[in-house]
Amino acid sequence: MLALDVTIAISEHSYQSAKAFLDFLRRAARKHSITLSVSEQFPVVSADAQEMLRFKWPRDINVSVPDKDRESFDLFLQELLLNQGLYYYLCTVSHRREVAKSVVYPIFQQLLESNFKVTYPSLLRRHILEGSRESLMAGQFVEETGQEYEALFQQWKLRMISGYEFIRGVDDLLNGFVLLQLEHKKGDPSPKFNRMVGECGRKDILRTKEIRKLFNLVHSLRTRGLHRLEREIPDSEVSQIALQLYWYFEYLDDYWKAQDRKTVIRRGKRYRRVRYGDEIRYLNFPIPEGYQAEWEKISSGPCGDCGVISGELHLDGCDMERCPCCSGQYLGCECAVEDSGE
Repeated sequence: MLALDVTIAISEHSYQSAKAFLDFLRRAARKHSITLSVSEQFPVVSADAQEMLRFKWPRDINVSVPDKDRESFDLFLQELLLNQGLYYYLCTVSHRREVAKSVVYPIFQQLLESNFKVTYPSLLRRHILEGSRESLMAGQFVEETGQEYEALFQQWKLRMISGYEFIRGVDDLLNGFVLLQLEHKKGDPSPKFNRMVGECGRKDILRTKEIRKLFNLVHSLRTRGLHRLEREIPDSEVSQIALQLYWYFEYLDDYWKAQDRKTVIRRGKRYRRVRYGDEIRYLNFPIPEGYQAEWEKISSGPCGDCGVISGELHLDGCDMERCPCCSGQYLGCECAVEDSGE
């Protein structure tokens, strides 16, 4: 990961409170062996001009973390939220509501936005003022199931829950996930978990044998803990499961985002993206004899790069996607690109 380097504009009114809050973050980060540097930023000018700048508002304060500490810093931010650290900090200051609104919220929100793809400003505001314990206030996933998994993943990494508690929470999450994907009617008896996983495989929901095996492994570990009280799962096994599931939900998040992004703008004109299996229709050069039949055979299976199936949209960065404008490789053609946002 790259080093963090964030510039925060501070008003004269909130300067002392901001300095105190940033000093609190720096001290707390040091206890986690994280180097958090805080410094005021002034342009390189003459001594007289710089002295004048010291009275200019708003003033820029730079917050930085070296690349070696970035992953630990992400966890540190999550821990402050999960342990209600910001709420308890505000309990120690005077005019806490004003400091929360003008200092703690804007500074911490900016740090979250610099570290995570998805943040939840309304949850952060409620947490700061009320001490609410939401499961997650920042993360990398957009889709709800991925967000729920990431909350469990972060709590396990922070040792807030045990390995078995993590497995139990994940099993509940996966049960809900497969029931939702199979459009199971609420109130109807649920089939056995392994049968649902098998059905998800047949319906191209869980497409690889490896991920189906992983889902069944989680359920097996949870069941053993329930019936035989075997709850001492080695950390190495939990770690392997946790990372594999994280990668799966990461892929799933990219997959759903790709399916939602149906059009692009190329050379100033809007085009529908080319779906997997339809590539041959967009070629603007003669097709060799027998190529169409060969491509139909190839595209009957998953895309060799991003794993989508026929009729679906390729994931971002897939080298198999065709450009709808020039029919060249979408990833490497020279057409101007502008996402449509649809």
